[in-house]
Amino acid sequence: MKTPLVILVILLFACKSKHKEQAVVSDIVTTPKVVEVTKISNVEDVLIEARKLLQVPNLFRLKEAKKWNDGAGENWLILSETGVYGNKKTETSSAKLSAVLYIKTDTGFIQQWKLNDFIKECPVDVVCEFYKNCISITDLNKNGIAEIILVYALSCKGDVSPNEKKLILFEGKSKYALRGEELLILKKDTIGGFKKEDEQFLKLSPEIKNFAEQHWKKFGVQQYK
Repeated sequence: MKTPLVILVILLFACKSKHKEQAVVSDIVTTPKVVEVTKISNVEDVLIEARKLLQVPNLFRLKEAKKWNDGAGENWLILSETGVYGNKKTETSSAKLSAVLYIKTDTGFIQQWKLNDFIKECPVDVVCEFYKNCISITDLNKNGIAEIILVYALSCKGDVSPNEKKLILFEGKSKYALRGEELLILKKDTIGGFKKEDEQFLKLSPEIKNFAEQHWKKFGVQQYK
């Protein structure tokens, strides 16, 4: 027959083991998947699917592509642009850009969202392009789903003035935006640089909102001496 002291030791050991198991399970549930981003070297297999969804497939060309894994699966982001193209009849120019996010599955690619923007039939100079290295992919709120930020410029103008600038942020299928102008720095003055958040953007958590605002400042600053 076991003594009371032996029984007490067994019970204490069992309780500690149970608490330890619960702690391990808790860690597994609350720890989000790491967002691992890699640049795509060969995107032809994805572009075959992307071209089916582009408005004018023959005009668009690849700008940049990235892939990463998060809680949604294997993500593929494709950025494309047409460049500026003209219309001889109207003597105007146009340009388009596109960003498409796919999730790769065993049977192919599923489109999660698509972003299109354009300048149409402009009689002067046209700008419609993503900034170089404008893509940011993070998981700042640690929920296992990446926040994706894109920044690009648009304009139809014949003078020295700021281009329109847009920052678009996606988390899952939710879209948030900052819109405004580039900043022109002259010798003794500045032109443009204003920005306005949409209502959804203001609802973002402070760490994501602050990060996006800092990312906004990295692009579209032009200094004239």
